[in-house]
Amino acid sequence: MKRLISMAGSFALIMAAVFCTLGSVTSAFSFSVDMGAVFWSLLCAALILSALATFLRGKGILLAAPFAAALIVWKLPEVISGAKWAAFFISNEYNKWIEVPVFFQGTEFDAQALTLFFIAAGLFLAFLITPAICLRRSAILTIVFTLPVVFLTFVLTNYQPFRWYLIELLAVYLTLIISNSLHPDDYHKRDTAVFPALALAVLLLGTTFLLTSTGANRRSELIGFFDSRLRGIAERTGFSRYNFGLGWPDAAPEFWRFNTEVVRISDAGPRRIADKELLEIRSTQAGSYYLRGYSMQFFDGSEWYINADSQRNSEEWWSRAATADIIALYSDSFPDMAPPDVHMEIIRTGDASGLSYLPYYTHHTYTSSSYQFGGNAYADSTPYYADFYTPRVSVMGLLSALPPDVIETDLATDTDHVRQMAIRIMSTYTKIDDDTAEGLRRLALDAGIDPGAGRATVADKVAAYISSSARYTLSPYPIPDGEDFALYFLQTLQQGYCIHFATAATLMLRSLGIPARFTSGFVVMVPNGEAGNTVVVTDRSAHAWVEVFYDDVGWVPLEVTPAGAGIPVGVSHASTVGAGRPDETLENEPQDWQSDFYQGSTPRQPSDPGSAAGTQEQAAPTRRIGAAPLIIIGAAILVLLIILRQFAYRKRREKSFAQADANAAVIAMWRYIARLSRKTMPPDRIEEIALKARFSQHRVSGAERAEVLNYALSLSAALYKKYYLPGRLWLKYILLA
Repeated sequence: MKRLISMAGSFALIMAAVFCTLGSVTSAFSFSVDMGAVFWSLLCAALILSALATFLRGKGILLAAPFAAALIVWKLPEVISGAKWAAFFISNEYNKWIEVPVFFQGTEFDAQALTLFFIAAGLFLAFLITPAICLRRSAILTIVFTLPVVFLTFVLTNYQPFRWYLIELLAVYLTLIISNSLHPDDYHKRDTAVFPALALAVLLLGTTFLLTSTGANRRSELIGFFDSRLRGIAERTGFSRYNFGLGWPDAAPEFWRFNTEVVRISDAGPRRIADKELLEIRSTQAGSYYLRGYSMQFFDGSEWYINADSQRNSEEWWSRAATADIIALYSDSFPDMAPPDVHMEIIRTGDASGLSYLPYYTHHTYTSSSYQFGGNAYADSTPYYADFYTPRVSVMGLLSALPPDVIETDLATDTDHVRQMAIRIMSTYTKIDDDTAEGLRRLALDAGIDPGAGRATVADKVAAYISSSARYTLSPYPIPDGEDFALYFLQTLQQGYCIHFATAATLMLRSLGIPARFTSGFVVMVPNGEAGNTVVVTDRSAHAWVEVFYDDVGWVPLEVTPAGAGIPVGVSHASTVGAGRPDETLENEPQDWQSDFYQGSTPRQPSDPGSAAGTQEQAAPTRRIGAAPLIIIGAAILVLLIILRQFAYRKRREKSFAQADANAAVIAMWRYIARLSRKTMPPDRIEEIALKARFSQHRVSGAERAEVLNYALSLSAALYKKYYLPGRLWLKYILLA
């Protein structure tokens, strides 16, 4: 019976360890593998190996080896074919960012061959860990054979295994550790402890995972940390395939600037964040603000070129200043509904881009001795100031609320000059490759985006579609040569950061006939209570978004990066809100728009604006964990402490029983017997030997010592059998510990 229990425990651990290891690989790389066939094959193998190892020990494992080898040889060509394709796929993924050879190029995919390869790999892994589990119950060897395979799938690449495989594999490790700690010197008792330990491990891990809030799960964050560190090592050692510094931005530790000439998108590679201080701002009002730097005009399929802000003409000036003029007229027409007017001081401290960063809807910019709108007049570290509006609704909504006579008299939006400028902007900022435009229009139609709807409606729907079509990551893979960026990003890669989302959205808007352009700058946050204080802006706040052109209004920002990336929501004003009476324009707007937070800006106390000592810790959104997970985690820690306490007391008791001084050993045994005999008296003979050891000058003989030890052990075993499970746990872990 004991051997059957031992075999069952070994079978469960071998099966779980091997299947979860293979499942982690197949789920991480999305391999088309018949996991049902893999499961049943491993089930048979684990059953046979656990039986042979239990009843025949090491000889049984050697006996099974020829049969397993024969099975692999029987399907050897298919196994080799599947192995070649798996090696090709994995090495090709690695080769996208690090200089490693791509193995077996040209191998054709065969789902059946790939399944046979994983079955063969499972058999090989089972032979490795069977001795570790069946013969030694070794957690260390099991981890050594399985964890490296899983570890490489979610650290060296962006691929992440299905989380339940990871939880079950971790449960196997914990089960081996717990069962060994309970019975380190008794192999059979370790076998009986496998199933309770496995059930406890799965229960604690699974329940904690299910009840812990998603926001408190730092798994992706930790994976990204290791991934970025390994990529950095590859770059420093010369093995990286990326050309850092040619894209957006040039982020060398000692030098930081936006690349305003060429922004390479397809092979931009991971975004490096050095947390380098670039700006200092001081605002009279808390809130989230977009500080615009520059825009790009044309995209050639892989990179943006021609800086729109370098076109110093009245067209560019008008298209950026018109929005502030509309808000000013609205404020004059409806003083009670006037948007707040904010004053901001901006100092360039570490940015070498040669740009002046201005908030949207700025109506005055100046230094202490000059006044000028826009341009790069403030390209050095001289403080400059911006006065700007912070409307809570779209500028189009404010324009629609203005009286017609104000529009005709003060805005003159119907002049031939304005119409000609709008035509030129339309022709310039809707240029896109024909094949790309056709593919993007098809995706937009499939997503339910109607090109005939209003420009603001289409822009909002495109933003929603783009932000939900890919996963935000700072370590995306480059686009393969020859691939269309936008289509490959949306349909295949489906991962990237702000420059990828902004580029895809800009191109889709252009494909639908809407003028749009790629824009870069900073998104900064002035926390509540920090108005008037200096806030440090680091390279973490660098951001890219889209500007959409509206006739009679000008360029308006549109956010397209997923909100989960840390970008504040509610600050984009692309959609038309309200019309007619001014109170209607505010009816549906969120009132907590200033509570958004972007983690790249850090408040600094104005008492010492230039001192590093004045910098506070970077704020971060609070992660909250529910009470249930905390209770479970606390209970698990308590159980572990009780187990470790019992283990320590047992070791100390065994040492005291085995000490060289027979009299001292018998006295320790008597104390142990006294704790067990609270309701019964021990035999007179045992008490007599104990009194002799305590008070007599004679030494206790070896036979007497053995007699007391046998009685103590038999009494403990009798009491253990007498109680049910709760009593046994109390006896073992509380009373005798």
